[in-house]
Amino acid sequence: MNLTADTYYSTEANAEYWSASAIKSMLACQAAGLAELRGEWIRPDSDAMLIGSYVDAAIEGSLGRFIQYHPQLFKRDGTLKSQYAKADEMARRAMTDPVFTDYLRGEKQKIVTGELFGYPFKAKFDVYLPGERIVDVKTVKDLQPVYKAGQGRLDFATAWNWPLQLAIYQALEGNRLPCYLAVITKENPPDIEIVQIEQSRLDAELEFLEKIMPRLDAIKSGVIEPERCGHCAYCRATKKLSGATPLTFYEME
Repeated sequence: MNLTADTYYSTEANAEYWSASAIKSMLACQAAGLAELRGEWIRPDSDAMLIGSYVDAAIEGSLGRFIQYHPQLFKRDGTLKSQYAKADEMARRAMTDPVFTDYLRGEKQKIVTGELFGYPFKAKFDVYLPGERIVDVKTVKDLQPVYKAGQGRLDFATAWNWPLQLAIYQALEGNRLPCYLAVITKENPPDIEIVQIEQSRLDAELEFLEKIMPRLDAIKSGVIEPERCGHCAYCRATKKLSGATPLTFYEME
């Protein structure tokens, strides 16, 4: 299948290829991740997702097209709603810093495909400078550690599995290029940072991927039933009651 900007996110492309997004979704909730891959569940747009997409589009230079497809960002008078005005401020803040903008030099939204451990993968790099680096643009609440149930406090990149994402990108590109996160926070005023993911971490994430791929592919193929996390939007939307739950169940959580 020939991947383009129009077909990259299609159900057909998701059926043929694995991606970092699919892996991260499956790690968060196998049932939701599988439903997304099959086109049976579309993750609801959230302010956080739209802010991130707005900033990406502003940096990439495709803001006009993004706005065209997202009229809900605007008030009746044609001005941006407050939460998206923040996104505009975030993008402008990032673009005023010479170091930050230097890391944005390169081809935007570069699509690549390849095989990892015998499985077909696709990826779309936010910024790709051949022979030099791969950069992924991220928006976060702030740069502080994030609490994840069952894992405790994690640095913001680990909390969202971004090192794993960049490990996949690096492996698909094939030249072990340095990998960076270009991070913009939603604080007032926004903070900015360029974060390099160390090669030792990228190698460790790739080893982790190799271990989990057989099970994840078996789930995608229908050989193994996916597990439900029980608390994500998909699990809430598809929850089926079997009776009453004792209050003590929640007291133990």
